Amino acid sequence: MIPESDDLILVTGGNGFIGSHVVQRFLERGNRVRVVDIVAQSSLDLQPCPRLEVHVGDLCQKPVCSKAVEGVHTICHFAANMGGMGVIHRENEFRIYVQNHTMTLNLLAAASGAGVKQFLFASSACVYPQSLQQATDTDVSLRETDVWINPPPRPQGLYGLEKLSTEMLLAQHQCAMDIRIARFHNVYGPGGAWNNGREKAPAAMLRKATACRMLERAASFIEIWGDGKQRRSFLWIADCVDAVILLLDSSCVEPVNIGSAQSITIKKLADVALISAGVDPTRVDFRYETNRINLVGVESRNSNDEFAKRVLNWEPRTPLDVGMTRTAEWIERQMVKHLHTCDTEAGQTRASFLAECLTSKIINLGTDAPAFAILLPEGCTYFVLMGDDVILEDENWMLRFHVAFANIANNQGVPLGFGCVAFTDRTFEGMPTFPIIHRLHMDIFGGIVVPDDFVNQDGDPYLFQLYRRWGCSMMIEPRIRNLIGGSDDARYEKIHAPDWTFKTLHDGVSVADKWLREKGSSVEQKLTLDIIIPSYRVQLEFLRPILRLQASPTCSVSTIIIIDDPHSPIVAKLEKEYARRPDVRIRVNKQNMGASFSRNRGLAEATAKWVLFLDDDVRVEPDLLVEAENAIRSYPEAAGFVGVSWFPPADAIFTAAIHLSGATWFWNVAEKLSADLPWGVTANLIARRDLKDDIKFDLGFPKTGGGEDIDFCRKKRDASLAAGNQGFFPAPKVRITHPWWSGGKRSYWRFYMWGQGDGGLIRRYPELTYMDFPNSAELILGCVILSVMGVIVGLTGRSWGLYFLGLKCAFAVFSANIVHDVYRHLWRDKERTRFFETDLTGLRWLAAVLESTLVRMASEGGRIVGILKRQEISLLGKRFDWFAGTMEGAIKEEMMNSFQRVCLCLFILAFL
Repeated sequence: MIPESDDLILVTGGNGFIGSHVVQRFLERGNRVRVVDIVAQSSLDLQPCPRLEVHVGDLCQKPVCSKAVEGVHTICHFAANMGGMGVIHRENEFRIYVQNHTMTLNLLAAASGAGVKQFLFASSACVYPQSLQQATDTDVSLRETDVWINPPPRPQGLYGLEKLSTEMLLAQHQCAMDIRIARFHNVYGPGGAWNNGREKAPAAMLRKATACRMLERAASFIEIWGDGKQRRSFLWIADCVDAVILLLDSSCVEPVNIGSAQSITIKKLADVALISAGVDPTRVDFRYETNRINLVGVESRNSNDEFAKRVLNWEPRTPLDVGMTRTAEWIERQMVKHLHTCDTEAGQTRASFLAECLTSKIINLGTDAPAFAILLPEGCTYFVLMGDDVILEDENWMLRFHVAFANIANNQGVPLGFGCVAFTDRTFEGMPTFPIIHRLHMDIFGGIVVPDDFVNQDGDPYLFQLYRRWGCSMMIEPRIRNLIGGSDDARYEKIHAPDWTFKTLHDGVSVADKWLREKGSSVEQKLTLDIIIPSYRVQLEFLRPILRLQASPTCSVSTIIIIDDPHSPIVAKLEKEYARRPDVRIRVNKQNMGASFSRNRGLAEATAKWVLFLDDDVRVEPDLLVEAENAIRSYPEAAGFVGVSWFPPADAIFTAAIHLSGATWFWNVAEKLSADLPWGVTANLIARRDLKDDIKFDLGFPKTGGGEDIDFCRKKRDASLAAGNQGFFPAPKVRITHPWWSGGKRSYWRFYMWGQGDGGLIRRYPELTYMDFPNSAELILGCVILSVMGVIVGLTGRSWGLYFLGLKCAFAVFSANIVHDVYRHLWRDKERTRFFETDLTGLRWLAAVLESTLVRMASEGGRIVGILKRQEISLLGKRFDWFAGTMEGAIKEEMMNSFQRVCLCLFILAFL
């Protein structure tokens, strides 16, 4: 059965012809789809969709298959090295057999291990015996059971043998998986190959016919391989997809023909193609290439659809002429697109392109495949690994790299050759791709360039980050251009080395450091710090000063900016200014994911020992990096450091009310507490990164924020203490200024949402919670319940007293909270109000005190709403200890305030 919409469907070859149409149908049905293909672009140009994920990779590689099947319910296996007879011929068939069978074996093994429930295999009409398909003047209607006529089976070539072998192999897995086998017969339509030598007869004929019309009188012939008497049936792609969906939704475990029962000669197909392209067949000569008789396939074949009609209630509905006309329109659009580029491409004009379209190609996979080379000659001083698709754009680049290594040795006091120098990659600016290393590296690491952890990714940044520890990594001007790959999809599955920035990098640094010590070098490692900035607004007036910060000579700093608005028009400007810097990495989320997700992505990108989280709208002090280094060197075993986040003067009633509500108390906690801080806000927070604790920001908190910073700090602190290190320390000299949100405009929504989020801490940290008297939100909730009950009673004709009691209670709650805050801020705790800068006096100060109640109650309201949304009713009345037990008397004071408000509420209610 087709899985539910939440179940994941894997479509291998999902960017190919049939696969892309099936993917499109799944998406229309609301399914979640993962595509794995060796090409990056779908033949249908599918629009980005949150239910669609696309991975580029070669299924002949087992790790690609293992990754592809993770979490998958159903596999539709369309991936294959295939095409028309221009590809599937004697010179290629063994190579095709090996590739296709390897893909299937790898995928089936991975699927079995991952618990995949359903597996659909795209088989072929080539499984049928050639002996049945030799008649030249009659239709040969092939039934599913004809495979086994006159055993042993003799399918058409090794391509057909591989398909049949896989069918038999899958039959052995029917106990473990729900197997479906579709035998496709000559499917055609938009999105298929049409000009690369892999096209089948319908597309080839339509391309030739269209070219014939475009050339007008310059061409009046159509090429046909063979004598044109071969008979075939052809199936429209939409009918094919209908059958695939029905097959998946059926209980049929036997192979099923998916094709048309109506056959036609190839000559007649050419006539239909000409008419579809707007050409009169009587005005065209036909050139029969009888010398290519080995490339025409069997003499006669069409599908017998009786079994499909019986078990699937399916049969083709689209006439050949209708489908051919639609396909002709699509092929003409592709040809027109190509013609627009012809005069700008060297060696090809409009006329030469159309002339090429009149004939079909023969593909030799052995000679036409890309070639790769890695040269590691003995006796070389420098080594660089390049693919066959790079272009070096500058002369004398070797001399420049030699000078760069000499400069590193002179400036850093290391032996000549100790370091890594990278090209400027124009296709992935700022990324140290194609680094050059000295033969000294081989001496240090025993002839190993990079550890075995690396497959085909991350080796370049590993080398760069390895030598960064001594300031011996640099990127210089000589430019290189990667024709395929870079930051985009490559021709292969990018297999990353998991967690190389921890133990792998640490071990490499240890080996290099030991070698330096043995050579008598006194050079010390630099402190490494990565700044992580999630940014939705991409405000350059704030980002530029951060990127201009200067570190000390003993500190190496990189900045990672995660853009959370992929449609921001400012991204291009930011990249233009800073993308070329090797110490700046700009990454763009595919969609808005929130600050926590962006910080996690930044952590995944980070390679330094320490990370500094900054908000994207803060103003930094010029000495921020120097003071951060000082703090870290003072307590090198700390879990992290909490910096000071100031706000501008609170000269408006609302901004003063925010301070008075207590919402900003922890923003400058580093100036208030001396050691073992319970947590800090991520607007200015330093955390240790080299301890592999797998701690990330919990995405269970709201994207708008609230509680995730506390949760992160508590987990970091616990992991640090468990490793024998220390907790968080204050860093009062690491200072930033955070602007008022929305310019100080009045809005309670932020504090309401913060409350929703931080209320989730109660369940996560029961050891840091306590019972309290009802707060304003809990009392209001009781009032609402009381009033609703009163309405119900009142509508029955009884007294409305209960309803009005609820209203009186609500009025008492608001009044009590306001009166109590006036009492606290104007008399009992008057001295505490001096912790922030403001010029408010008199009635404006009183108004700020009154409004602070509303801010606090909005936060408490959000907290209760969050508890109710999470169905944590039992947690009502419980509070999270913001100080995590570090401040004596904090809980007592909070409980005292709650008790006083409840008593005041009852007192006011008594007079109503």
